[in-house]
Amino acid sequence: MKAIQLHAYDKAPELVEVPDPQVEGPLDIVVKIGGAGVCRTDLHIIEGQWEEKSGVTLPYTIGHENAGWVEAVGSAVTNVKPGDAVILHPLVTCGLCRACRFGDDVHCENSRFPGIDSDGGYAEYLLTSARSAVKLDPSLEPADVAALADAGLTAYHAAAKAARHLRPATKRS
Repeated sequence: MKAIQLHAYDKAPELVEVPDPQVEGPLDIVVKIGGAGVCRTDLHIIEGQWEEKSGVTLPYTIGHENAGWVEAVGSAVTNVKPGDAVILHPLVTCGLCRACRFGDDVHCENSRFPGIDSDGGYAEYLLTSARSAVKLDPSLEPADVAALADAGLTAYHAAAKAARHLRPATKRS
């Protein structure tokens, strides 16, 4: 498949051929990318500002704001099926560690962040987790919403978490 990879910091990324990602685990999904946003973080990575922070080995595929269509699913995936249009939360978490079980996925002990510390979505296909996939309403196209995958889904997640802790006010007599 074709992918945009960073081969050296402070150099333009290159269009290259790389192997297609494959489902490996039971909760893995492969998504055919329909849109990938350009985030300032991608530019910071290219400029080398995240070289030490990410710890990634070059070359790798950048791009963490992604949406597309499910291409393949692992044996335990039940929330999406091939052909479903999805937007992808950029942080891939396990759902099993202490942090995940407390709803603090951002501190997952086993997380990865495609496009930051592993191959991302500036490619034809992306390997991620079923936990990261949010089905799109049929009225939405992946290319139209991909740029919302980072800040947009993070805000959505935070609002949903806050809503679970709020209760309706009771009338006082």
